[in-house]
Amino acid sequence: MVIAILLLAGLSLFLYQRDQHYDIVALLAGVAILAAVTFFSFFTISRGIQSDNPHVLIRAKYTGTMIKFFTCIAALLIYIFVNERRVHKPSLFLFMGMYVVFAALEAIPLSRLAKRH
Repeated sequence: MVIAILLLAGLSLFLYQRDQHYDIVALLAGVAILAAVTFFSFFTISRGIQSDNPHVLIRAKYTGTMIKFFTCIAALLIYIFVNERRVHKPSLFLFMGMYVVFAALEAIPLSRLAKRH
């Protein structure tokens, strides 16, 4: 996970150096927000996997997914409303791509943990 955070932050810096229109502050904040929410979601779901009650796992998965989704939507809306005239669409798409990367990085170890339990 740490490697992914560093790679995505490095990608953001690389793209900013090539094209100054990328909003580097928003992208680095997006990486930090996604990392924090993914860690929270991962630990919530992993506790649900370890529970004997299957309903706890389902509630944990929904909770983790909804918190991650709504946090990302809130971050995007804040970015759009703060920069209403200067919204850089490639930055938005890069943030959404980061969401997919973090979702995959969360799903892979959780599926391995679920197979073991």
